[in-house]
Amino acid sequence: MARKVLVTDYQWPDLEIEKRILGEIGGELVVAPDGQEETLVRLARGCEGILTCWAKTSAKVIDAALPDLKVIVRYGIGLDNIDVAFATQRHVPVLNVPTYCVVDVAEHALGFILALSRKIAFHDRRVRQGSWSIPEALPLRRLAGKRLGLVGLGNIGREVARRARAFDLEVCAFTPGLSPERAAEAGVKALAFDELLSTSDFVSLHLPLTPQSAGMIGSAQLAQMKPTAFLINTSRGKLIDEEALCKALTTGTIAGAALDVRVVEPADPADPLLQLPNILHTPHASFFSRESIEELQDQAAWEARRVLSGQAPLNLVNPGYR
Repeated sequence: MARKVLVTDYQWPDLEIEKRILGEIGGELVVAPDGQEETLVRLARGCEGILTCWAKTSAKVIDAALPDLKVIVRYGIGLDNIDVAFATQRHVPVLNVPTYCVVDVAEHALGFILALSRKIAFHDRRVRQGSWSIPEALPLRRLAGKRLGLVGLGNIGREVARRARAFDLEVCAFTPGLSPERAAEAGVKALAFDELLSTSDFVSLHLPLTPQSAGMIGSAQLAQMKPTAFLINTSRGKLIDEEALCKALTTGTIAGAALDVRVVEPADPADPLLQLPNILHTPHASFFSRESIEELQDQAAWEARRVLSGQAPLNLVNPGYR
């Protein structure tokens, strides 16, 4: 009998990698046509595994797959779309792929920093509009010697730091419990959150969305930043109070921002942040490259296969599930 694995959603051309890896142990993919809860509840029945990208893997979805369900794997790092607490309560291991897209997001963040510093998007727009003028883009400042403040120093934060040093940026970081010794190992200086905000020329967010981190960048935090500073977010949209950010950008509280993620995705075309000239937008694309997606498919499928084959997983996120 086939061992069914529900795929709640995916954003790549096909599932051939998953089919091959799981097919070797008799796995059969059940691919959801949409990520609606009622659809996933219906399809989850009898499934031994769930592979999920963005779709909400709620308590109802998990419960529908019990008692057959043996594993849930997140296509990625963040877990805010999975009811991990309920899975733990029902003794279901939840796994992720913590090394996924680390290089890609780091490159995207550095791309934002370079584009903001050199006003590349502004120049491009003005040249296309017929203007060949440097003065209208002033002030332009050299990147070397500026301070980059990283909020979060996980795999991605450390990779950003390593690349940033090549541009002669001074890199500092804040994360709860960050010791000077651990910071030094990553080649950064540990700072308190307030000091990082008030002294950095670029503040880049690299941490997961949790009840504690939601809305951590609001009016008070933006007011602490330099009026010449830039805010960058390639993590989760809900880390930022977007209304406060819009006000800060329109009043000159900060110089600019770059967002790969938003509270609501896709953003409404009438969204005020889309109308501002001092902000860069990308469509939650920092994770995406041909290489990163193929690695993600491979690693997620192998994690599911290990558990379904009775082996220990590599990246368990709820060790108390037993």
